[in-house]
Amino acid sequence: MNIASKPWLVKNLWDDRYESYSIIENEKMLANVCIFKTDMIISGQPVRAHQFGAVATRANQRGRGLARLLINHVLGKYPDTPAFLGANPSVVDFYPQFGFKPMQTYRPVVDFVVNNPGGLGVKCGPDDECVKKAIYERHAFSNMVDSLNAQPVQICQMLTNPRYKDFIYYLPKCDAVIIARQKSSTLYLEDVITAKPLTFDMLAAQLPFAGINCIEFGFCPDWLGVSPRWVPLDEPYFIRGGWNLPEKFRFPVMSET
Repeated sequence: MNIASKPWLVKNLWDDRYESYSIIENEKMLANVCIFKTDMIISGQPVRAHQFGAVATRANQRGRGLARLLINHVLGKYPDTPAFLGANPSVVDFYPQFGFKPMQTYRPVVDFVVNNPGGLGVKCGPDDECVKKAIYERHAFSNMVDSLNAQPVQICQMLTNPRYKDFIYYLPKCDAVIIARQKSSTLYLEDVITAKPLTFDMLAAQLPFAGINCIEFGFCPDWLGVSPRWVPLDEPYFIRGGWNLPEKFRFPVMSET
């Protein structure tokens, strides 16, 4: 079992939405490629897509074409399914060989003052009942770009990613869970998870932070009634197949494998 797989297995999150393909030799994994079968909303329409992740080859096995073999196998198995992935800048020349096209993604930003010191939110962890309940009862999604069935990925992110796991709050008055961290006067609002209608003004009044004058979203905030400015991200993203994406958008960071 590798470290990345362990949280999925321990929490029994690894179901048929997640597929892992590996080349194993003498009981050692030499290369690996995974896909997550995600049901998405793209420009208001339902789309089944595959998110590629965990593309890796042992350092002493590189140059043998092992990752190429695995990616071609997956694409041959699902030739008509749109696919996407976030890539390391060092390998941006690799994915176009398989029909992936680079695309620009953006960071939604609003200038907004938040000054709510005190006990408006309850800090919590991914195993708390309010967090699990919010994730599985979630009913608020972006109409631009969102993933409807990424609950296992979101839980795994909360368990393992230092950007998220220590920054989970429950807001009782909104009955919402947020993943948010403050850096200087900027609030990085990575996700807002709720089953109930919620406006940005309602949310902002309950954010448990002070000294904020700028909010950066880790998702498309259209469902909150926010019209942000869109700042280009220097993060390589690739898509393959038929997509009808908005001109400017952000893939939800908490749904990335």
